[in-house]
Amino acid sequence: MILTSVIVSLAFYAILPVVFMVAIVLVCRGRMTLSFWNIVVGAGVFFLFSQVLEQILHDYVLRDNPVTVAWLRLHPAGYALYASLAAGVFEEVGRYLAMRFVLRNTGNPGTAVAYGLGHGGIEAILLGSIALVQALVYAVMLKLGQDAQLIASLGPELVEQIRADLQALSFTAMAGPALETLTAILGQIGLSFLVWRAVETRRLAWVGLAVLVHAAIDFPVGLRQAGQLSDVVVMGPLLLLGLALALSFLYWLPRKSAVAVPQHS
Repeated sequence: MILTSVIVSLAFYAILPVVFMVAIVLVCRGRMTLSFWNIVVGAGVFFLFSQVLEQILHDYVLRDNPVTVAWLRLHPAGYALYASLAAGVFEEVGRYLAMRFVLRNTGNPGTAVAYGLGHGGIEAILLGSIALVQALVYAVMLKLGQDAQLIASLGPELVEQIRADLQALSFTAMAGPALETLTAILGQIGLSFLVWRAVETRRLAWVGLAVLVHAAIDFPVGLRQAGQLSDVVVMGPLLLLGLALALSFLYWLPRKSAVAVPQHS
């Protein structure tokens, strides 16, 4: 039996990244210019560089080349280092090229915030919300007793596995991954500030710093994927990082300009 609370939780966490991004836009509105075009570019460049170009490299290193496949399987730290550096290089180089040649420079931090929203937002949707929506569809079908339709398309063993996974879910169990997603969105905005700085000052060292910061954030996640770290060990520092990013963002956010009071003679 699929609990109604599981269905509600899946729906809540599926839309949470969108609500979070809308909240950021509302907080920033009036303090900076957020170009919708820049948000779209951020999303498109992330997809091109991370989901297309980076995946071509991964296909070769992690699947087609027997030497690298064997070595990375034997060295989990090497796998985490490779994965984190690949993500850092592809995403930050793409971010720099977009900011340098494609974005509409608003002349204020809104350039970085808008790009970060697009980049982090599409990442959250592609890697999180879509899977939650799919799970939500399965949960509703099982709740309504539409097992036969699922079995016909997925097979009985997979349906039973899906049922077991859904029955094990809870609101609190999904909170950790959701907070990790929100932290990632803030992180993408922070990295966008570094690369925006590179464009504004014409100093590529800021891009190099962004690559290193990006890789440092992703490295423990890579170790978790390799089975070397538990979720608890990884989530703790990530949540602290998310809190630090949120407080820094609010602190450095430009204040609203005071409204001039007309003088009457």
